[in-house]
Order: sequence, then C-alpha cells, then structure tokens
Amino acid sequence: MTNVLLVHKGPIPHYRVHIYSYLCKYLQRYSFELKVVSEGIQEKDNYDVEFPSTEISICFSSLARILINTRPDVVIFWVGLEPYMIPILILAKILRTKVIHWGHRTSPPHPFLKKLIYNFEHWLDDAVILYSEDFRKFVFERFQEKTFIANNTLNLTTYNICPEKNKHIIKAKYGIYSTKNIICMGRIQQRKRIDDLVKAFRMLDMKGVGLILAGPDSDGILRNVNDENIFKIGGVYGQDSLDLLAVSDVYCIPGAIGLSIVDAFYCGLPVVTENVTHGPEIMYLKNGVNGFIVPKGDITELVAKLKLLLTNDSLRESFSQAAKKEIYTNGHIDRMCEGFLAALTKAAPIVQTKNTLI
Repeated sequence: MTNVLLVHKGPIPHYRVHIYSYLCKYLQRYSFELKVVSEGIQEKDNYDVEFPSTEISICFSSLARILINTRPDVVIFWVGLEPYMIPILILAKILRTKVIHWGHRTSPPHPFLKKLIYNFEHWLDDAVILYSEDFRKFVFERFQEKTFIANNTLNLTTYNICPEKNKHIIKAKYGIYSTKNIICMGRIQQRKRIDDLVKAFRMLDMKGVGLILAGPDSDGILRNVNDENIFKIGGVYGQDSLDLLAVSDVYCIPGAIGLSIVDAFYCGLPVVTENVTHGPEIMYLKNGVNGFIVPKGDITELVAKLKLLLTNDSLRESFSQAAKKEIYTNGHIDRMCEGFLAALTKAAPIVQTKNTLI
C-alpha cells in the first residue's frame, strides 16, 4: 500500500468527516492508505469517523516530527499560506516524500508576494488539486500538467430525502403553514446578502408563499425580521436540513454561495443568486438551466426570477431535474475522489506501481 498523509489545518468540520471516510475507502481500492492529521474534529459531529485520525497542533515542529517519524509516501496539504509551509515542503523533499497541495490555491485578488509564494509552492509540489476547473486559469502554464480537479462537494451517498407523504409532518414540526416556500440555509452572515432576500420577499408579496431562513444568526442580522410568513428556524443539520429543503420549492442566497448549493440541487431546488463573488461550488449553477444569476443588488430582478419559478410549475420542474442531474454527476463525491486518485497516481507512480505488484 502507498501511505498517504492528509494534513487538515484546523478542526475537521462535520461534513468533511463524511467526505474523508468515503475518500479513505475509495482510495483503498487503488492501494492508497489514507491517514488524516488535524487539530481535532468539530464538536457535535453527525458522522462516525471511519478513517485513521490523529489530533496535533498544525505547526512546523509537529509536522516535521510526524513526517520524520512516519515517513509517508505522499502528503496532501489542506493548508493555506502559513509561514512554515516552505520549510516543511523542503523537508518533505529531503525525506523523498511526494507533496500535493489541495484547495483554492491562487485566486484573485492576491498581492504579488502571495502569488510568488504560491508559485514557489507549486514548483515544489508533485501535484496540485483544485476545487474546480475555474481555478486552473490561475496556475502557471508550466504547472498545468501536474494540476488536477476534484470538484468540491459533499458526500451524498447516505442522504435520504423526505417522502412526499411526510412533508406535512415536517412543516408542522417547524410551524410552517405556507403552500410554497423559498429557503435560505446556512450561517446567516452579512456577506450572504440576506437583506436583499428579505427585501425581495417583501416586494414579492405572494399569498401562500413563505420564506424559510435556516441557520445560526450569531451577528443578529435577523433580529428585526419578524414578518408574517417568514420562518426563522435557527441552525439545522444532517437529516433535519434535508427535510426542510424537501418542503421548499426554490433556494436563494443572494451572496457567497458555497457548499449549500450541493444540498439544494440534490433535493431538486432551483437556485437564485446575485452576480457576486461566490465559492467554487457556484460552478454547478448553469444560468437559465438549473437556476438564475441576477445582477448584484438588483432586487427587482431578484423578485422577478423568484416569482417566475414559484408561478411557472413546468419551468420549476425542468430546473429541478437539471439541478439533480448536475449534482448527481459533476457533484457526486466519486468525481472528487477521481481527482485525488489522478493526482496521487501522478505524484507517486513508482511507489504505486511497486505496491500494486506486491
């Protein structure tokens, strides 16, 4: 087996636990043995840890110690531009450990010095794994042949969507009485432009339509939002979040969409957002096919697109099917795992061939 060490900076979020468990089993089929080191696992996790995991303080001394003591064949870094990374990469080279970086890597706007450091890291790397194809354009031409794409997504393989017959139970549980619903799910933050959504909902003024706001609001953004047909749910996770999506019709976060689009599309909800800076997962949204992107701050257009999807059942169904198809294919976790496998095979072909023959 080829020993692979994944270094995760910070605590591992609950959704990543589920991803790493799947990735570990996937790579085992190809003779790669994955182990993870991190600064712990997020409290109140919803998933069992099904991968070898070690908790350490992610710094130069601890990383140097674990590299020297365990001598992995390959190390994958999910670590940003930390000051200790260049020395650690040089140490890995001395130890003949292959190195892979995973994440956004270079994306605008980066000052010149950051770009210089990124490119030096890329030069030292044996492979680079990016969250989406969109980030490839930020990688120098000379590094393209060792750059691979692992579409950032969630592990949907154990998801269960609430059946139609149980939807009234879910609505009753949360006190939702509206016939059709727009939902916004995730941490309630200023960068997500929730104010635009609330304004749009007020202008929409459609009888029987509700707005579900599900997520922790630590900044009190919604403290003065008490309109009729607006349901402030608070934080929901796991199956509860899927149940709320199942009783909704359209998903809307005007700003900074991230992995929440994966859940929304999996449940067949068209997505409406604004043309702002989003996470890499915005790649799944095809404007006019499975959702809409409206100009930044254009509340009138936001209202128009929400109303169109709520009133045109055939269009909404078409978008729903397109959303499911997109996430069941490009957003399936196997696509992500394929990117890791390709990068590992590129980084350690001699090690992999040797271990396969054994």
